Amino acid sequence: MIERYETLVMKQIWNNENRLNLWMKFQIDVCEALHQLKIIPKQDFALIKKNVKLDVKLMAKLELETKHDVVAFTRMLSANLQDESRWIHFGLTSTDMVDSVLNLQIKLANEVIVKSLTDLQFKLKDLAFKYKKQLVIGRSHGIFGEPTSLGLKFALWYDEISRQLVRLALARKQIEIVKITGAMGNFAHINPEVSEIVAKKWKMETDSCATQVVQRDRHIFLIAQLSAIATTIEKIALEIRLSQRSEVNELLEGFGFGQKGSSSMPHKKNPIGSENICGLARLIRSYNSAAYENNLLWYERDISHSSNERIIIPDIYHSLDFIITRMSSILDSLVVNTDAMESNISKTNGLYFSQPILLTIIKNNPKVTREIAYDFVQNCTLEAQKNHVDFKTILEKNNIYKYLSPEQLNQCYNNDNFLKNIDYIFTRVFGNKLITK
Repeated sequence: MIERYETLVMKQIWNNENRLNLWMKFQIDVCEALHQLKIIPKQDFALIKKNVKLDVKLMAKLELETKHDVVAFTRMLSANLQDESRWIHFGLTSTDMVDSVLNLQIKLANEVIVKSLTDLQFKLKDLAFKYKKQLVIGRSHGIFGEPTSLGLKFALWYDEISRQLVRLALARKQIEIVKITGAMGNFAHINPEVSEIVAKKWKMETDSCATQVVQRDRHIFLIAQLSAIATTIEKIALEIRLSQRSEVNELLEGFGFGQKGSSSMPHKKNPIGSENICGLARLIRSYNSAAYENNLLWYERDISHSSNERIIIPDIYHSLDFIITRMSSILDSLVVNTDAMESNISKTNGLYFSQPILLTIIKNNPKVTREIAYDFVQNCTLEAQKNHVDFKTILEKNNIYKYLSPEQLNQCYNNDNFLKNIDYIFTRVFGNKLITK
């Protein structure tokens, strides 16, 4: 990941030195398990634990010679040992260490994502309740529909993140596993209890059935779910982008002191954070193709997956953490222009009451078919739109009173009706799953 989009917490997880330190931890923990199983003598294990150390320069030199990073790594560890070095990597294959540590890094990164998403949920929840009764014109196909609750938008995004967290938990259960099975995955040269001991220490599960590698269907599911989370964040960003357009002007990113929107047009205020999020979400989704291909390895293993995974998995976590954090920051300074919302509602000239009027005609005129009522109301809306005239004026011109009394017509013009069931929806979203920090 380029430095621009790295996050500090993900850098601490995915940097090369941390990976090698975790490789060393793996080797020590495996030796400890072998010691517990009375395979490695107590004195040898004590020397291993005391004397192994990481020497990145030596490993780099050894890798130039061996053309094999794991062999270079184990020889680097052994360089500081004596006879006890024979227990390093005893009965193991390279991917026992590589895949188990990768899954540990994934576990650590998943914990970060869960916390970031949960923090974002709190902000969405606060905005949902703050703007629960704020009317905003709803749009379908980008066209004015009927008013709805602005708070309902935030509640919807909160609810979607709740589902994403449930799916992530399932993906975590399948990927956060330790695999210590030996060369062909059949435990021919390593006691299965070693895997159990290390997994318990790492608070992870063990692989149920493997070849020389952890099967990449697990990674497919994980990356697909991380991509799905990215789409939710992008969905929020896209609505902000659409709402910041000059002719809409309802939701806007905060604009800081000294910030510039354009190198040539001083008046510009652009939704750059949201656009940035959309671009990185595309990148995250694009990595799904490689993840699917990585499940297609030759026989018990090859390394065609290894090269791209060194790029795509850290990149996904950096990008996802970056966009969640950026969206959280955007919400902190979000400008909610309620005046523009009310102005946009007024621009409809009351056309959004077409459905209440349609339904009231149908309800109160048993001999009037839905088709007759619909065509009458539609013709009035078309005339009102064409002539930029108030909808009610056109209804009266076309003798709406042959269907409805003046009182019945006036009862249709009630904005409160669009919010009458918002509390019901909020109870369904928040009532049984209120989250606490």
